[in-house]
Amino acid sequence: MVLGIFLYMPGIIFARVVADSLVMDRLFSYKRNMAPNISGFKDDFYLKYTFRTIRRNPTLFFVPSMFSIAKGNRNYIGENIGTISFRSIEDYDINQRTLKSTIPHNRKAMNVMMQFIIPNLYGISLFGEYMLSPFNRSNRYFYRYRISTVDSSKVCITFRPKLDNTQLVDGFAVVDRYTGRIVSTRFNGEYDMVRFSVNAKMGEGDSPYALLPKVCDSRATFKFMGNDLRVRFYADFGCAISPPDSAKAYSSADYLKSVRPDSLETIEKLIYEKSEMDNGQLPDSARKEETGKKNLMMKKAWDIIDDYIISGQDASNQNVSVTLSPLFNPLYMSYSNSRGLAYKMDIGARYNFSPERFLTFSPRIGYNFKIKKFFFNTPLRYTFNSRRNGWVEISWANGNRIANSSVLDIIRAENRDTIDFSALNLDYFDDELVRISGNLLLTRRIGVQLGVVYHRRTAVNEAEMEQLGKPSDYRSFAPVVKLSVVPYPGGPTFTANYERGLTNILKSNIKYERWEFDASFKKALRSLRQYSLRVGGGFYTNKSTDYFVDFANFHENYIPGGWDDDWTGDFQLLNSAWYNASRYYLRANASYGSPLLLLTWIPLVGRYIETERVYLNLLQIQHTRPYSEIGYGLANRYFSVGVFGSFLNGKLQEIGSKFTFELFRRW
Repeated sequence: MVLGIFLYMPGIIFARVVADSLVMDRLFSYKRNMAPNISGFKDDFYLKYTFRTIRRNPTLFFVPSMFSIAKGNRNYIGENIGTISFRSIEDYDINQRTLKSTIPHNRKAMNVMMQFIIPNLYGISLFGEYMLSPFNRSNRYFYRYRISTVDSSKVCITFRPKLDNTQLVDGFAVVDRYTGRIVSTRFNGEYDMVRFSVNAKMGEGDSPYALLPKVCDSRATFKFMGNDLRVRFYADFGCAISPPDSAKAYSSADYLKSVRPDSLETIEKLIYEKSEMDNGQLPDSARKEETGKKNLMMKKAWDIIDDYIISGQDASNQNVSVTLSPLFNPLYMSYSNSRGLAYKMDIGARYNFSPERFLTFSPRIGYNFKIKKFFFNTPLRYTFNSRRNGWVEISWANGNRIANSSVLDIIRAENRDTIDFSALNLDYFDDELVRISGNLLLTRRIGVQLGVVYHRRTAVNEAEMEQLGKPSDYRSFAPVVKLSVVPYPGGPTFTANYERGLTNILKSNIKYERWEFDASFKKALRSLRQYSLRVGGGFYTNKSTDYFVDFANFHENYIPGGWDDDWTGDFQLLNSAWYNASRYYLRANASYGSPLLLLTWIPLVGRYIETERVYLNLLQIQHTRPYSEIGYGLANRYFSVGVFGSFLNGKLQEIGSKFTFELFRRW
């Protein structure tokens, strides 16, 4: 009998492995083979959120979007209704309206939680470009799966990561045995200072909610510098909500009861009652008016601090939207060996005339501590045809400080052995420019941009330049033509730029002719891996360009962005003078990034590394040997850092680093 069991056991085990493999294959293939198309799908939803403060201290004021709940009551609750419209599972618009909230002035808090109510379960990543989904075939190598039977038609798939990393989640899912459709799931993970748990119930297979949560209950714990908050966002989709008869009735008790899918829990009722009691404790009539004025002034003061100094302003309605990054936020600082310490802030404003026509104003302001200079760029753009990328724009900027060794060479030749030039900074000029341009896609693959640019470059040391008998002010006026071609969707982008300086226009006194060609390509691979390539070159064809060499695609940037902004495609250690020292350049930049690459696999340390990237940069310019850079960078929830080495003709020249804060950047 025992021998018979051993004889049949291999067959039993093999049958189970085959069945498990079949279920997993159906799960991984469900979106492609069975799921309905959700493009154009639109539906109503109900959202309830609560914030419970366990511990807090003044540092909570400086966390983006948390200013409103960093003071006053320790617990808050709010209820919203809204509409969600999908172009795809990754691309959707949410329009929500607050029904009732105990947060002062109905402000929003911890908006990052909105991502958790619509996880992209079948996609490569669960939330945007973060968290590798265990339900996607490309990510199966990062997870261990275990399958158990629920009933004749369902199985439970338990999953856990093979290594401890914040890009991976653990949990389980109940799955239809015959189709691979997720019936419900619960998973846990960490996302940018938040430990979360998502409990989602999916819709039926013939509805768009087969890909979307029908009901999603997301809970999170936020701990930062002694602060401890417990957060819950509960969303119920497909509620078929009818608007009330009047705008005032939105916050009425009867309407709230009519839209709630379920009654409030005891803790939620207590939060509402506590808030109503606090609001009902009015001062006596003798002090009421005076106290009311003081309270109003204090509220306005706190609003100004919140909007413009701490959190940044984000106000919008149907036609107008305004965003303002904080005036004081150390997270907007960056450092590199070549550019030094920099601080920046961004402003955004948009007015919609129609879905196809809108006006945008997006100035960028920064300060570089190395050269002690403010930088700004203020583009005002009118988009008249968004489908054809048709726009006209005027921008005013003060540009990068430009170095020009040819000016110094000429002065040296005329004043041999009479002046010590080392401390005069005669080769540096401040650049102020105005650009007017227009863009239009001629076809789906070809775009053209026309415009003019006017530069005024003034010497940093004007007095010394004038004493040497040289102008301290140089101006140029130039028509600009840019042609861009994308051969196929998702393919490389080829551009050609032509700029010709004309004299005697608005006091312009510089003639030049410049050509530049560039090709860039970014390819997304499986499991959030990607590589980026950029190849280009430029040259001057006018021999009168003795004073300024200023390329559009090869220049110094003193106010750099973060990890995803300009780390790829830039030279990190290149001396600033090299950008303006040659009549031509040839460049090549390549990078490869992955959320689980090298250091991620190291125990303890690798847990907090979210993305890694390797770099290779090559450059050839006039009067020098081949220059190259290699580098390695990593990013996590706190910061991004890179280490780079530069080589000249194959010999090591310099080792440097780059650092930017990433904390709360996704908030």
